[in-house]
Amino acid sequence: MNKDFYTFKLFLCFLVLFSIIVPHSVSSLTVINSSSLSISARVNSGNGEVINSGGGGSSGGGGGGGGGSSGVSIQTTVNISGIAYPLSKVSVLQDGKLVATTISDPVAKFSLSVTGLSTDTYTFSVFGEDPKNLRSVSFSFPVFVTAGTTVNIGNIFLSPTVNVDKSQVKQGDNLEIFGHSAPEAQITISVHSPVERFYNVKSSKAGLYLYNLDTTPLELGKHETKSKAILENQPSSFSAPVEFLVSNTNKEKDTLCTFFKRGDLNCDNRVNLIDFSILAFWFKKNAPPVKVDLNNDSRVTLVDFSIMAYNWTG
Repeated sequence: MNKDFYTFKLFLCFLVLFSIIVPHSVSSLTVINSSSLSISARVNSGNGEVINSGGGGSSGGGGGGGGGSSGVSIQTTVNISGIAYPLSKVSVLQDGKLVATTISDPVAKFSLSVTGLSTDTYTFSVFGEDPKNLRSVSFSFPVFVTAGTTVNIGNIFLSPTVNVDKSQVKQGDNLEIFGHSAPEAQITISVHSPVERFYNVKSSKAGLYLYNLDTTPLELGKHETKSKAILENQPSSFSAPVEFLVSNTNKEKDTLCTFFKRGDLNCDNRVNLIDFSILAFWFKKNAPPVKVDLNNDSRVTLVDFSIMAYNWTG
């Protein structure tokens, strides 16, 4: 217990210095299902090599005969590709640091490259942002890279985004559940109550989906909803959950909080020491609120503080 408290105090000191000196350098590294992830590697000097991870890699190209050294510097590259949302921003973190961004095409496909690497094991995290600035869950994975190779990481399918139009809904009224995914994907929406309920809808050609939930069968009290997508038999992970309350009155969701920045716990469009103090209150306590549990593991740990640090505005 004393060790945990000492670790927490050290992290608090670090974050205060971090907010002054080096904002925006740390993010979450949430590991999710990578069963469909495809990783292959090619040695740029010509000797083929394959690296498999989970979903099976594809073979690298064979090499021809070799002559003497040309003295040309061999590039080490990781190419990352997959599906996000149409015309949306996709970002890549390398060991928690933002290293590349791109915009997906009209059918939601994206590809980007990370260069200048040396022989080492790296953790890459990929996430997307929809047109309303909602983020997907981070898709994270470790990769061992050998100098002089090109590693291709494909078949990434980012989770949908999800939101609701009311923070509080009168029992029997409709609640709009909406978000973005790939165009014309099958969306499964989960509403988590004492009995978990599932609903299906298809996204539009623009990647937008909308479901009007009849709240009549839902009990009074707190609920949460999340969504996942299936496209050409490839499933995504579930989105981060969003809370809502079933009660006797309606309350529109605060527009300031609707598209919040991760870590903005008091909905003031900033991530600063006020939010840090809220997060610190829930440190290692049971059943933290969904919005406070930034990496969705049902507890507040140093990982959540790292996510907050990445989104820090001061």
